Amino acid sequence: MKITIISPPFGKRGEKSDNLQMAPPILEYLASFISSIDPSADIELIDANREDVSADRLSANLFMFSSLTPQIPWVYKLSDELRRRGQKTVIGGMHATVLPAEARAHADAIVVGEAEAVLKGILADAASGCLKPVYTGERLELNGLPRRRRGLLKSKYRFDSFFTARGCPYGCTFCSVRKFLGAKVRYRPVEEVVAEVAESPYRMLMNIDDNIWGPDIKRATSLFDELKRSVKGKWWFGQADLATVQHEGGLKMLEAAGRSGLTTVMVGWESNDAMTLGGYDAKTKQGRDRIDALRKIRGSGIDVMLFVMVGARSESFDEFQRVLDICDTLDVAAHPVMLTPFPGTDLYEKYSSYMFRGVSWDDFDGNTALFEHDDKRMTPFNREQAVLWVRRELFTWPRILRRIWKISAKGFPMAHINSLMLQWAHRRAFGEYALRSLDKDFDIASVKLPR
Repeated sequence: MKITIISPPFGKRGEKSDNLQMAPPILEYLASFISSIDPSADIELIDANREDVSADRLSANLFMFSSLTPQIPWVYKLSDELRRRGQKTVIGGMHATVLPAEARAHADAIVVGEAEAVLKGILADAASGCLKPVYTGERLELNGLPRRRRGLLKSKYRFDSFFTARGCPYGCTFCSVRKFLGAKVRYRPVEEVVAEVAESPYRMLMNIDDNIWGPDIKRATSLFDELKRSVKGKWWFGQADLATVQHEGGLKMLEAAGRSGLTTVMVGWESNDAMTLGGYDAKTKQGRDRIDALRKIRGSGIDVMLFVMVGARSESFDEFQRVLDICDTLDVAAHPVMLTPFPGTDLYEKYSSYMFRGVSWDDFDGNTALFEHDDKRMTPFNREQAVLWVRRELFTWPRILRRIWKISAKGFPMAHINSLMLQWAHRRAFGEYALRSLDKDFDIASVKLPR
């Protein structure tokens, strides 16, 4: 049986994005599970960010998609066309999980929840020609996962990925991780994580956990110590909270993380505005003193990039400038996105009465204003232009070089090298988008009246 697994593009309206330098983790991961179930399966992996995809050139016994919200219109369109040509399709991922009735109209079967528990049934039913409409996956423990299936990807990438855990104990209103993966954190055995990293053919990896060290400091420290002992010549980066750093044992954990090859973390800063942060229920994740936490991370030789959401209904237009100001003050970079209330989150329910009519799911891309705002300067045009302006200003060469200079010598040279690499990638990606979309006459300082 031939099975084709397709990772959708991340670009607006299904455009390919050449700036993504990591293979979509879902591809090789699903391939490994399918191979463990049916070693004879003929598996094809397609990264639609790198490859041209056309239904008339595709043929398989089963097509599988895993999709986030902004990717789902592209998936629906291709799945509909494949089905018109007599092909069988399965759609899974976060969007199908939170809106199963919608996804069901565009596929022969959908997966609600995590796929591992139902893959065997899907393959058996596909082989016999009797796919069920819905497969509901349970949350399994993460022991004994099959090794990544290598050699099937057609493109070359700059870095690899790995994961160590699933689930999140925090209840942030804007996030779907807790609802999709659970409030209980499930961990992979340390030795299995280390083996996967050691076997990777890449020297640079991204950890795709929602939080690389929280909430179990002892477990995280053990993992970092084992990576240091067993893996040589590899470096990595990932996402993290600020609260864990502030607990007892936080500094010891950071030292172990730095020794393990961790060079950069993206931390959830979310907002500079206290009212907005409280509305997100994100203060638990931030801890008592998030600025002190940032300094501890950077003092250990690990660079920091802030994840910031702008444009909330509780924020003023001045918040865009504040993002730039706080980064200059703390000598850190940021990845600013437009506040996006994703379906399935508490924030989506809270903002539902303010959402603009007629928005498409591919507008949920972090670049687009999706809801009404009471601040008269917060027009959709001004918000969208302002986030482009902030991104452009954040990644000027003088700012990039100043931030690199301020990284602790403890991280030299790899933290400095990788910081340059990541900031240059942001400059390239944001800069190209800004060139296409930023009005040449836009000046954030002069925005006063609706336009």
